[in-house]
Amino acid sequence: MSYEKKIKDLMGRLVSMSPEPPPFPEETQMVRPETRRRTRPALAFAAAAALVALLAVPLLLFTGGEEPVGVGSTTSTSTTSTTLPATSTTVSATSSTIEPATTTTEQMTPVAWSGVVYLHQEPVDSFVGNPALVPVQVEVGGDSGQLTPDDAFTAALSTIGEDLPAGFSNSIPAEVSVSSLRTEGNTIVADMNEAFLAGAGGLLADMTMLNQLIYSLTWMNEEASVLFTVDDEPVEAFGSEGLGLTDPVDRESFRDDHLHVINLTSPIVQQNNGTYLVQGIANVFEATVTIAVLDASGVVVDEQFVTATCGSGCWGEFSTAIDPDLIVPGESSIRVFQYSAEDGSVVDAVTVPIPEGVVWQFTVRG
Repeated sequence: MSYEKKIKDLMGRLVSMSPEPPPFPEETQMVRPETRRRTRPALAFAAAAALVALLAVPLLLFTGGEEPVGVGSTTSTSTTSTTLPATSTTVSATSSTIEPATTTTEQMTPVAWSGVVYLHQEPVDSFVGNPALVPVQVEVGGDSGQLTPDDAFTAALSTIGEDLPAGFSNSIPAEVSVSSLRTEGNTIVADMNEAFLAGAGGLLADMTMLNQLIYSLTWMNEEASVLFTVDDEPVEAFGSEGLGLTDPVDRESFRDDHLHVINLTSPIVQQNNGTYLVQGIANVFEATVTIAVLDASGVVVDEQFVTATCGSGCWGEFSTAIDPDLIVPGESSIRVFQYSAEDGSVVDAVTVPIPEGVVWQFTVRG
């Protein structure tokens, strides 16, 4: 049924339900003669019907076009509820846990101790036969909190024994550990375990082991000395030769006869200004040390001469800075050597690769 027809039928039904107007009397008493016009009943009913019709339009629109219940009807009709059934929106109890996003960045253990441990390297074309000391940066992570210096140092020693950079060696046996560390004035008292007494097997290995420990323990204070004890007792017989260590020893104690003529004293690290610092000690002809930068193929890309503070029979210190534009981390190497006074060949060469990340780092989970 069309909208217009519904309106028309509704108006017809309203008019049909209205009572007939009463007949007018022949003589009507006027309250105010000729001053008030009487509205004809028929017109009044027509106007009422029109008003009802107008009101019915929005009612039809609201009800979607259904015919409404007759006005004035006393018939009871059930009103259709427009309330939707209570559909449950409860989420299933089955968990849909979202896995955390995987990242490529490893979550690092907080660093509990950072220091320097000395390794050694066999120099190339050397007639001395002694190993050269080369320091590496060490970071010890503490999963269970801050580590004591002795625990951290022992962890660092065991780590470098397991994972050495190519070309480097360690003469400190894995069984050797530090029981405790304390400082008395300018002396570091290092109480070692029983395994320390056996040394490293042979005189040169024993001396190299001692030099590694001495230099590592004094990395923050090069002028300090070290007193080795076992169970807090002085060491009367160490290593294969039964060396007495009842008195403190320092960096000079086993240097002349048991170290190479060129040794590095600091890790080759990048400074705040970007340059790479190369520091060491040397006992070379005319105190002249040569430092070269090599590319990944071993080709020399830069070379410079440095004069140590002493030479030709005495130990001197040397230091120089390398332009960062010459270094490609992960590919470049630093070679420290001297030229032979006899034939001008490269001798006593110590080569340290520059890894990505600037310095060698070993992280130990404490």
